[in-house]
Amino acid sequence: MMDIAITLEIQKFMLVFFRVAAVIFMVPIFSSRMVSTIFKGGLSLMIAYLLFDIVPMNFTAQQDPFILFILCVKEIFVGATIGFVVRLIFNSASMSAEIISLQSGLSFARFMDPTTQAQVSIIEQIKNLIAIMIFFVIDAHHMLIQGIAYSLTILPIGSASLNAPLAGYLIKATGGLFAAAFRIGAPIIVTLFLVELSFGIMSRMIPQANVFVDALPAKILITVLMLGLSLGYIVPSIAALFKGLETDFARVIRMMG
Repeated sequence: MMDIAITLEIQKFMLVFFRVAAVIFMVPIFSSRMVSTIFKGGLSLMIAYLLFDIVPMNFTAQQDPFILFILCVKEIFVGATIGFVVRLIFNSASMSAEIISLQSGLSFARFMDPTTQAQVSIIEQIKNLIAIMIFFVIDAHHMLIQGIAYSLTILPIGSASLNAPLAGYLIKATGGLFAAAFRIGAPIIVTLFLVELSFGIMSRMIPQANVFVDALPAKILITVLMLGLSLGYIVPSIAALFKGLETDFARVIRMMG
């Protein structure tokens, strides 16, 4: 009887750990290659230990390794779905920066981002840093932990399922990524569109002038100026997306139940 109780506790803790670890490894801040795997694993163990007591006791020890493997896959799926919701917000900030970079010509100025090991533009790196700072300033990391705790109480371990409403919601949320990206970068995107329109009219009026080549420094200057002037709009826009995480978590978790 004692061995069965120990096996039950070990299996339950392992499943909780897999759910927490999937969230940690999915969130862009912790999924960075600059964050060591040991740190991410230790953080996942600590959070799983703190949340272990809130897990409902309607779990029985599994003797079949295949069934236990399926349960582990389910918990990884739950954690990855929660982390995916957070990741969409960071991706919307990156996408808005990429659109601005293409408009301004700064997309040619790329460098290797050590956090993602990918080439990114200067504007994209700035937007990513702004999103990370906002994430911690408004305590969105606390919302993330609360979302994991909420999932453990509402969605007991081993009870998750992939269904049509959940798939539809994730597809819709991914499609809304473009709308969110445009809202974040709207002041700069609209300004650069008007600048492009002005230079296009000028090129028709003065065909001899090489307007498109001469316009590049002007667009870069206008982009930098507008980026500084529109921070009062960009920061609240990103913060509003993070503040809606609690609602998004509750909706996604209930759909998986």
